[in-house]
Amino acid sequence: MKDSPIAVALSARWHTFPERFQWIAEHDFDLEYTPDPQNLDKLAGHVDPFIRKGVLVRYHGFFPGCELGHADPSLAGQALDLHKRALDALEGHGEPVITVHVGLDVQVEVEPRRVVDNLGRLVDYGLQRGITVCLENLRRGPSSRPDTLVAWASQSGARITFDAGHAVSSRSVLSGEYSALEFLDLAADRVYEAHLYGREADRHYPIRKLEDVQPIADRLRMTQCRWWTIELDDYGEALQTREILYECLGNP
Repeated sequence: MKDSPIAVALSARWHTFPERFQWIAEHDFDLEYTPDPQNLDKLAGHVDPFIRKGVLVRYHGFFPGCELGHADPSLAGQALDLHKRALDALEGHGEPVITVHVGLDVQVEVEPRRVVDNLGRLVDYGLQRGITVCLENLRRGPSSRPDTLVAWASQSGARITFDAGHAVSSRSVLSGEYSALEFLDLAADRVYEAHLYGREADRHYPIRKLEDVQPIADRLRMTQCRWWTIELDDYGEALQTREILYECLGNP
């Protein structure tokens, strides 16, 4: 797998259309698109012009307030329905891959069995449509722990999006229980995407130097992960981070 090409994408939310999308295309990034959960019908109009230009597009199902594992079964069911509608909207538009989340709101109680059940239902729904569903590790909450993340993904059939900035900034790593590389090692067999930036605090911060990310990049290249998304809003920081990632890859 190590010699397979890797796509380096930049994140963009629906409300940054079209300016950020045009910048992404002009600077030879691929695109990880976050759709508006209230207006999924706009997805195709946002991404199709750039797909036609040769930009690769994958999807980021960032839907705060829609918790797949909610302790309230009615609210969990509503969240599952929304995620299914997102899969319906993206089908046939770009790369059939979406990243989803559990525990975005740490104040919301999640029921582990319901997480696995609903995530499994979403995975099955995706498989019927040729869509891969990935579960992302968050900075806080249950999915910030590698053992929980891997268990939920394994039991549901989901793949994993490894967010390096979340891992570095998680309590599991900051406490010394795991290193970020050990976190990745535990998840590696299921990792299908990566989010790469330096760390998360009040915002996402860029990678500062090659040494900070080289071990993670080397390990990712030994997995099935061939999609690296830079999650940075600032264009200069995004370009700087991409140059560091290119160094990791040997300047492709």
